[in-house]
Amino acid sequence: MGAIAALLAGFLVPRALSACEDIYVFDADKMLAKGGAVLVDVREPHEYNDCRIPGSINIPVSVLTKRAAGIDGEKTVIVYCASGRRSENACLVLEKQGLNVYNLSGGIRAYYNTGRHLEGICEGAPYFRYGKEGRPVRPDAELPPPEPEIKGCK
Repeated sequence: MGAIAALLAGFLVPRALSACEDIYVFDADKMLAKGGAVLVDVREPHEYNDCRIPGSINIPVSVLTKRAAGIDGEKTVIVYCASGRRSENACLVLEKQGLNVYNLSGGIRAYYNTGRHLEGICEGAPYFRYGKEGRPVRPDAELPPPEPEIKGCK
């Protein structure tokens, strides 16, 4: 039983100690429109080249520590990936570098699902469902089942 508790604590503690917050698509848009933020795609280059949010820069999680110094420290950083898992880890890395960072809740799929266009060869429908305000709709709400993933967004 002690091993299970230690394992669970390892998953929960890093997030609990992080000041990195999630940001929803609509709030991120407002922040980006003011010019005080930069959007960083932390997926691998082949994913970024296939499908990306316009105006984003690509710094994969695998090289983020080495390339973090190239990010404008005067701006707020909004990180994203396909669904939000890799970007949550990236958020922690960038916080340690002293940057003000947010994690785009739902990743590129949430962005696409709110009616925004993506660059590249993105096809398909998003997995996530979002309301008018950009907040996630409960999965048990009366919605049609999710459709296939966006091609190019793995």
